[in-house]
This record gives sequence, structure tokens and C-alpha cells, in this order.
Amino acid sequence: MNWQIHRRLEPIRILSFDLDDTLYANAPVMAHAEQYLVDYLADKAPALADITVAQWRELRQQVAAENAELASDMSALRRATFVQELKRRGVAQVETLADEAMAAFFVVRNQVDIEQDIHTLLGKLAEKYTLIAISNGNADIHRIGIGDYFTAAVRPGPGVRGKPFTDMFELAAEKIQLEHPRHMLHIGDHPVSDVQGALRFGAQALWYNSPFKPAEGVPAVTWLPHASIQNIQALRALL
Repeated sequence: MNWQIHRRLEPIRILSFDLDDTLYANAPVMAHAEQYLVDYLADKAPALADITVAQWRELRQQVAAENAELASDMSALRRATFVQELKRRGVAQVETLADEAMAAFFVVRNQVDIEQDIHTLLGKLAEKYTLIAISNGNADIHRIGIGDYFTAAVRPGPGVRGKPFTDMFELAAEKIQLEHPRHMLHIGDHPVSDVQGALRFGAQALWYNSPFKPAEGVPAVTWLPHASIQNIQALRALL
């Protein structure tokens, strides 16, 4: 069996989905996008030509360690890392270059191939439930081709912290006029961002033990979700 119930599931009206490493493998997407970005920055600012993808990741981790709120907003974290390093190296027009680099990155970052079985799954679920996307990443549901299945999508931004803070869940609830958090089931691959974030909000949580593990791995599950699945297609049987 590809799913387990850990706590009693209450009636569900809303399904909220994480995106990266839940609906598709994000590692190859990011590997391509980050290398593109390194090449772009080296072309625009030769002073940065010696910084590798791995070194940019290390710099991001340093910035994230200094600011928990930035750590939950990948777009803001990436931009802040650019700005810090550009300033440190004396590059001119820091803000403009950072904005241009982020715009270029977003184009490549959203070049995601969604498997047909995911399209089929989302289409079936959308017939019964209201679907929303709640992701700490910067994938755009319309650019990656799944926007038609979702009623709303929420990402971190000014005044809106990423998961496991509850800000995005609260914003999503406003968008869809959610009567009570318990009517929502959040589905995601991360035991902290997704499971703890949903439970803190008062929603039900489903942990997807995704095969698409990020390079740094994932932490252990320490908060008990309502259910867990080993295969995303198990949602059809579970729900």
C-alpha cells in the first residue's frame, strides 16, 4: 500500500499543493537554471566570473543562516545574496543588475516538464476539490503549464513569509474564503515546511515521501501528519 493514515482525516474541501519536488523533480530544473544564472552574471559582471554554482549556494546558505525569514523566501534570499556579493566586489548598478539577473533566472527556472500522469491526477482532483498551490519556491503555475487546475497560488513576498510560517496559508484562506483551516489538506514533500506549516495553521497535513530528494536531503518527520504517501498517484485512492 502506498499510503498510511496516522490521524483521523476530517472532511476535505480544499487541497493545497507544494510544487517543487512534489509535482515534479526540481533538482534538474534548478541545476540548469543556476548554471544559466552563473553564466549570465559572469557575462554582465566579469568580476563575478570566478563564482561557481556551488559557491553561490554557500553564499545563500550564509545569508539564510543570518535571517530566518529570508530563508523561507527563495526569491528574496537569492536576490539578497546577489546584492550582498555584488556590493562586496564593487560592481556598479547593483540593484539594477540584481533585478535583471532575477528576471533572467525566472524564465529558465520555469522551464519545467510536467508528466502527463500529473496533469491527469490534478484534473481528476480538481473535479472534486478546490486546488491551490502554496510553495516557498518561485515556480509559476501558469508558466509551468498547470494553472488551469488551480484556483489560487501563493508564494512568499513582501510581508508574506514562507512555510513553515503560516502567512501563506492565511493569505490563501483569504483568497478562497476558507471557512475553517481543517477543511484544507496540504500536500507536500518537506516535513518542516509543509507538515509543520500546515499543522501550525490548523489545516490537515499529508507528507509525500517524494523520490525527488533535494541534494541536501530532508529532515526527519517530527510532527505527525494526518497521512503519508509513497507515490503521488496514491492520492486518487486515499481521497
